[in-house]
Amino acid sequence: MASRRYNAVRNIVWAVINKIFVIIMPFAARTAMIYYLGVEYTGLGSLFTSVLTVLSLAELGFSSAMVFSMYEPINKGDRPKLCALLSFYRLVYRVIGIAVLVVGVTLMPFLPSLIKGSVPGGINIYFLYGVYLSNTVIGYFLYAYKVSLLTAYQRGDVVSKVGLVTSVGMYAFQIAALVLTQNFYVYAVLLPLSTIVNNIVCNVLSNQLYPDIVCDGKLDRETVRDIAKRVSGVFLYKLSSTTRTSFDSVVISAFLGLSVLTQYQNYFMIVSSVSGMLAVVINAITASVGDGIVSKSRDENYEDFRVFVFLYMAIAAVCSSCLLCLIQPFMRIWVGSDLSIADGLAALFVLYFYVQTMGDIVYLYRTAAGLWWQDRIRPIIESIANVILNLLFVQLWGFAGILLATITTLVLINFGWGACILFKHYFKRGIGDYLALQARQLIAMIAACAVSYFICGFIGVAGVPGLCLKLACSLMLSLAVLWAFSFKSDLFSQSMDFMKGTLRLLSSKTV
Repeated sequence: MASRRYNAVRNIVWAVINKIFVIIMPFAARTAMIYYLGVEYTGLGSLFTSVLTVLSLAELGFSSAMVFSMYEPINKGDRPKLCALLSFYRLVYRVIGIAVLVVGVTLMPFLPSLIKGSVPGGINIYFLYGVYLSNTVIGYFLYAYKVSLLTAYQRGDVVSKVGLVTSVGMYAFQIAALVLTQNFYVYAVLLPLSTIVNNIVCNVLSNQLYPDIVCDGKLDRETVRDIAKRVSGVFLYKLSSTTRTSFDSVVISAFLGLSVLTQYQNYFMIVSSVSGMLAVVINAITASVGDGIVSKSRDENYEDFRVFVFLYMAIAAVCSSCLLCLIQPFMRIWVGSDLSIADGLAALFVLYFYVQTMGDIVYLYRTAAGLWWQDRIRPIIESIANVILNLLFVQLWGFAGILLATITTLVLINFGWGACILFKHYFKRGIGDYLALQARQLIAMIAACAVSYFICGFIGVAGVPGLCLKLACSLMLSLAVLWAFSFKSDLFSQSMDFMKGTLRLLSSKTV
């Protein structure tokens, strides 16, 4: 248990460091693009990224299924099976890369129909799309399977370190290109170059750490069938998560235009940056939870699950409070009032952020328990509902309709239905206590946001000093409100014990 927790802590530390730079550098690059090229260019880049994210569904969630399949042979020291899994993974990824390339090229004639209004003058959207497509395809052919090997061995810190260096370098060159040349083509070409460097370095380090794990051997039919079954379930989940994000951008571009898409993406970038910090925690403990599923009882895992939910939703509540108080003043400083949205829409973004996090721990345990097949129907319904509601609500309420459609499907289908599947097929107990816990956390979040927003309204200091004051105020007030709601509960004391143990472990070893 101690080694699993240490690996998780080490992964969290390096992933947080990586995430900080991965947040700052795209923000700086986006700022440079807005000021040197304009909002239409920014929207165009966001559209291409969203379209290619949809195409990446061809991966079928294969990496997640393969990482899960590696847990048991790693735990048992079964080297031949690990090598066979890696060989199978490499083959499938190459097939996927070819499929993405073919489908991506096929979509090229339809690009103009995805953009309402005109594109920036002098821009060849087909060439730019080809560059973005090549960036997506390259990863499938250049050692992407080695990243999953590192993840399965709980060495996400290695992936984070490599990603940190390559990402910072790429964004630095992109910003320099925008400032010196104001040329979107130069900016775009740097994307695939960065992917090439990142994957090659990860491969070299993986070979150094695990030289005996090579692509060799064949899997038996039973293992392949088991992987195919799990992959089909992961594909369906990825389908729902993609319609929740990328399709939103495509619908906005098609119905509202590139300028509105830029507004949406500016706010979504801030919200997703905060979500990314929370995702660091999820990614870092994924292997530990997977190992716990294999080695611990259901009751022990359920107690861990409750502690994780309590801590994770408390962090989400604090983040929601800070977002509500800071997002509008920050946007006005960053891009000005012209690219800012109404306060009510900003509040919807905060609500979107919180309800999205409500299903994260459930998804983590559902994935680690291998419940993709049992979960196969829910993502289909969520995807269909999200697309239909997007197309309907965007015509009724415009910008707000996109957010309302996604929030609705998140609460009813992703959170509610998804939790039922986990409790029925893995924990095998009633869901009432879990729903009560989430309800208490939701009430605490609303109270924290209300108190923080009300008090921050009296801060009349403008600019960056005002942001700092509001950050400190919302942070302290939200923590105080959450403490008042939970300090007498058993989960609070269990969570504090868990945190103390983690901190002691962190202080006793060098990360």
